[in-house]
Amino acid sequence: MSRSAQASGDIARGHVSEQMRSSQGTLVWTDKPWVNLKAVPTVSHGMQKDTFPDCQITLARDGLTLPEIGERITALCGIRVIFSPDALAMGQSVGTTQAMKGPLPAPDDNGRIPLDQLGAAAGTISTGVASTPVMMNGLRWQGKLSGLLDMIAARTGLTPRMDNGAILFSLLETRTFQFTFLNTNITSNASVTSGSTSSMGTSGGSSTSAVSGDSSSSQQTTVDQSRNVYDDMKKTLETMLTPQKGRFWLSASTGTLTVTDTPAVLNSIATYVDQQNRQMNRQVRLNVQVLSVSTSRKEQLGLDWNIVYKSLRSAGASLNNVSGDIANATSASVSILDSATGSAAKFAGSSLLIKALSEQGDVSVVTSQGSVTTNLTPVPIQMADQTVFVAGSATTTTTDVGATTTLTPGMITTGFNMTLLPLIQDDGDVQLQVAFNLSDPPTIRNFTSKDGNSYIEMPYTKLRSLSQKTNLRAGQALVLTGFDQSNTRMTKSGTFTPGNFLLGGGRDGDDSRSTLVIIITPELMGNGG
Repeated sequence: MSRSAQASGDIARGHVSEQMRSSQGTLVWTDKPWVNLKAVPTVSHGMQKDTFPDCQITLARDGLTLPEIGERITALCGIRVIFSPDALAMGQSVGTTQAMKGPLPAPDDNGRIPLDQLGAAAGTISTGVASTPVMMNGLRWQGKLSGLLDMIAARTGLTPRMDNGAILFSLLETRTFQFTFLNTNITSNASVTSGSTSSMGTSGGSSTSAVSGDSSSSQQTTVDQSRNVYDDMKKTLETMLTPQKGRFWLSASTGTLTVTDTPAVLNSIATYVDQQNRQMNRQVRLNVQVLSVSTSRKEQLGLDWNIVYKSLRSAGASLNNVSGDIANATSASVSILDSATGSAAKFAGSSLLIKALSEQGDVSVVTSQGSVTTNLTPVPIQMADQTVFVAGSATTTTTDVGATTTLTPGMITTGFNMTLLPLIQDDGDVQLQVAFNLSDPPTIRNFTSKDGNSYIEMPYTKLRSLSQKTNLRAGQALVLTGFDQSNTRMTKSGTFTPGNFLLGGGRDGDDSRSTLVIIITPELMGNGG
C-alpha cells in the first residue's frame, strides 16, 4: 500500500510540475469540430399572428357580443369561429329576485340560516339563472384580423388559436407534462445521544429515618428529514394555478402531469417541470474510502496533522477545516481536502492523502465503495458484523425428566454505518449531509447466579456518532477522522511461572494505536444539469 501510494504521489507531483511549466496561449486553434450535445428547447411564443387568415375586417357597430363578432368574422373572412364552453360561460349570470313568503327560519348558534331551510321557506320561488354572452362595448376596428383578435384577447382574457381550420376562442387549455424521475419517499433520522443515570438509597432498619436519591443527565441531538417528492410538487402546483379555475392531476405511478388552466399559467408550469427534471436528474458519484492508520511508536499519541499538511502542500494539495488551514493542528475531525486541478486532479485526492498518512504508520484500506445516485437521493453504506450471545437462560426441574436448561440467544450488530445525502446545486457544488456511526467489536461479559441456575452474557461496545453537513466544490473531498483506538498486547514466556525473570522467563509487549480516516469524494456525472 505504501509503495502504491508513493507511486501515485510521484505521478501527481509530476503532473503538477508539468502544468506549472506549460503556458497556454490566449487563442487555441483546433481542427476538430465543436458540437454542443445538449439539446436546446424551442421557446413557445404563444399565439402566432401569421397562422390567422390575412384579411381586412371592419367593425363599426358598438355593443356586439362575442358570438356576433364571430359571425362577422365568418362572413368577411370565410373562416369558422368556435367558442369553447368556458368562454361562453364568462357571461354575466342573471336571475329574478323575489320576496320570501312566511316567517324566516330560526338561525343556528352562529346566527346563520341553513341554506336547505332557506330554500324550503321560499316555496315556489323561481331561481332560474341564465347566462348572457360577453358584450364588447366600445369596440370598433378597421384593419387586419390578427389585430382584432389581439384586442379581443386583451379585453376578455380569451386565447384565440387555429384548430382544424377554424378559430377557437378558449379561456382554459389542457396540457400534459412528464416528470422524468421516480417518486421518492424518504425518511431519514440521525441521532447523537449521551446520558447517565445513577441512584442511591439506604434505610435505618427499624428506625423511621431513610435516605434516597436519584440523579440523571442526558443530551440528545436529532436530525430528522421526511419528504415525498411528488407531494411537495403538488403543493407548489396548487400555488401556481388560477384560483377557482385551474385544476391538475399528477399520477404517482407514471409521473404524468395533466393541467387545465390559462395559457400563461401553463407556460409557467412547463418551465417549472423542465427545471425540476433537470435538477432531480443530476447525478453524482460518491467515492468513499475508509482507511486505518496503525502506529506502534510509544511517543506518538496519534496522527500529527502538521506533517500531513506539509506533505500535501508540497504535492500541490491542501487540507483545510472550517476555520482555515490546519498547519499547526495536531488533530482533526472534519476537514476538506483541496485537490490539484487539471490532469493531476485524479491523483491529488485520496492517493496523496494516503501517501502523507503512510509517512506516520501503516495504512490499510478497510473498505472502498463508489455509489452513483441522483440529486436528493440518500446512499446507505454498511460494513457490519453480527455477534450472537446468550441473552437469557432458564432451568426447569421436573420429577421424571430432571433439570432442563433453555438458552435464549441474542444478536448484536456492530461496525460501520453511514448515510450520504447529496444536494447538487446549479453551479456544480455539492452540499453533502453525512450521518455516521461506528461501533467496536463487542466485549462479552458472563454472569452466573449464585445458585448456578441462571447464566447470561452481556455485550459491551463503544459507539461513536457524527452528523455533518458540508459544502464541497469540484475537486474537493471531505475527510473525517479523530476515531482512535488503542491496543495493548502482552506476551509472557518461560517455564513454571511465565514472566518470572528468576526462572528464565520474560515479558514482551507493545502498544499500538489505530486511527480511522474516512475520505468522501463527490464526482459529478455527465448530466450535471
